[in-house]
Amino acid sequence: MTENQRRFPRNEIQIAVELSYLEEDVRTVTTRDISQGGLFMQLDNPEHYAMGEMVILNYNDPLQNNEQTSKDAVIVRHTDSGIAVAFIEMEEF
Repeated sequence: MTENQRRFPRNEIQIAVELSYLEEDVRTVTTRDISQGGLFMQLDNPEHYAMGEMVILNYNDPLQNNEQTSKDAVIVRHTDSGIAVAFIEMEEF
């Protein structure tokens, strides 16, 4: 998908994110960019994170007045420098 085909524009913002993956300890990582639909996290071991796995993210959302945010997300892309995740939005019952 090219930049012009993205549903949500990316914002190059570096923020701290608490990343929960499987049953591992929570780790704090830094974003490279963020959008309304997901974010990219810089990691020293991106190969450790399997495509399609869910993660839980906790951070102060700069796109929502730094509101404390918790998001479920799925890993959708790997690079040598990190992983991209797409947020999973649950419809209210």
